[in-house]
Amino acid sequence: MKKFQFHMEKLLSYKGQILDSEIMNLAILRKMLDRANGKMEMLRSECQRCRDEFQNKISVNATSAECRMYALYARDVEEKIKLCADEIKEIEHQIDKQMETVKDLKVETKSLETIKEARFTEYQKEAIKKTEHFIDEFVSRSRIVDGMNLKERR
Repeated sequence: MKKFQFHMEKLLSYKGQILDSEIMNLAILRKMLDRANGKMEMLRSECQRCRDEFQNKISVNATSAECRMYALYARDVEEKIKLCADEIKEIEHQIDKQMETVKDLKVETKSLETIKEARFTEYQKEAIKKTEHFIDEFVSRSRIVDGMNLKERR
């Protein structure tokens, strides 16, 4: 009997490669999100440090120029925090889209694998039937040959 061959093997392989690629893209997006979250934490701690420093300066009679400088710096840091929050939202949106893509590809790949398994099961059943038929034929012919040999001996 010929060897099992799945005719959609190339398609299954191709879908598997695309799935691996999309999973890598998802990992990259998650790494970008981690970096953006780290940047956000750094900016928040910088903003808090600036506020604390400003409070200390006020308590020791800071000049109006120093107050203006701290206010401008704090505004700048808060603007960076807003930009970073927008960046995080955008990355999260991209991650959601990428997750959907990966899910869809997993479903497609799984359905092809299911088809392959079903066809392989059919192939095995057919192989078993052919083997059983061969054995039945062999046994029948052996009995006939044995019966002829017995008649010739008598």
